[in-house]
Amino acid sequence: MSHFAKILRVLGPALALGAGAAFAQTNSTAALSPDRVTFFSEPDFKGESIVIEAGASVENFERMVRSNQLPWGQAISSVRVEGSARATVYSAAGFSGDRIEITGSIADLYGESRGRTNGPNWDRAILSVTVANPQRTAPVAPPPPASYPATVVVAPPPPPPQRVIVVEPPRPRLDPRTAELMVQRAFRDVLDRPADPEGLRLYRQRLMMEGWSERQVIEQLQRSNEARGMNVDVAITKAFREVLGRDPDANGLAHYRSKWKQGWTQGQIRDDLRRSGEGRDSVNRAVITRAYRELLGRDPDPAGYATYEKAMRERGYTERDIRAALMNGDEYKQRQRARR
Repeated sequence: MSHFAKILRVLGPALALGAGAAFAQTNSTAALSPDRVTFFSEPDFKGESIVIEAGASVENFERMVRSNQLPWGQAISSVRVEGSARATVYSAAGFSGDRIEITGSIADLYGESRGRTNGPNWDRAILSVTVANPQRTAPVAPPPPASYPATVVVAPPPPPPQRVIVVEPPRPRLDPRTAELMVQRAFRDVLDRPADPEGLRLYRQRLMMEGWSERQVIEQLQRSNEARGMNVDVAITKAFREVLGRDPDANGLAHYRSKWKQGWTQGQIRDDLRRSGEGRDSVNRAVITRAYRELLGRDPDPAGYATYEKAMRERGYTERDIRAALMNGDEYKQRQRARR
């Protein structure tokens, strides 16, 4: 497909938006106007983008289709303003609902409130937009020469055609099972709970169809109201109790508070605790104790514990190896004969 044909394909839905939208494409090689606004599907000017030049408008982003066949409605997370362009965006189609004038680039619309205390923000909330250029006006006709009695009016040149161009980056694909496992893991790491049906559907779609990485899902969940409302000390204490079986000391609490501010998830804190010397000891003790209780009906004696702990630490024994060794022992065989 030629570049010109690609532009026409993208503009097809936009041209059907009605008289309020000014779109045209007559020359696929023409340079973009320096006065334009670019909308991105992800924060920090990343993801898919849509360029709207000064003088154009979009009455309803829901009618504009992205590369993944989903609409641009409720898909915008950052805005870049270039030249003298100014964008007025609306939360509803037809230039209605909440509105805000954007005069400079915004890297993350999540931080832009829609004017109500503790109310919604502008992240993924834009449904219509007009782009204007207040600093550039039509040239003024020069006065007629004194030697001519007749009035001469010079018409300004026609404005350049306005275009909307969607940039389509390559998108990797994942199978549904892998995508679902990644979403569930991200929810456990960030929110310490399974994914709800709506969240599972949303992020599975983004992983499969939009090329998201698992890290992007984690970062998006960390920006959610649920994650931001978490009590950091409670989350860290829970991780300590699950992995080490104790509450955090002052140094440990301060250390993981700092890591939390750096963007660590609850899952990363638990993994870090498991990798620590104390964490490895705690995990080994739990594995050995569970095997003894389930197979021999008792806690490990000191000598038995020492033997298997050393085997796990130095020889890489797993819980399966320990269970196999216990089942080959006389105590287990006698216990089985007694049950018959």
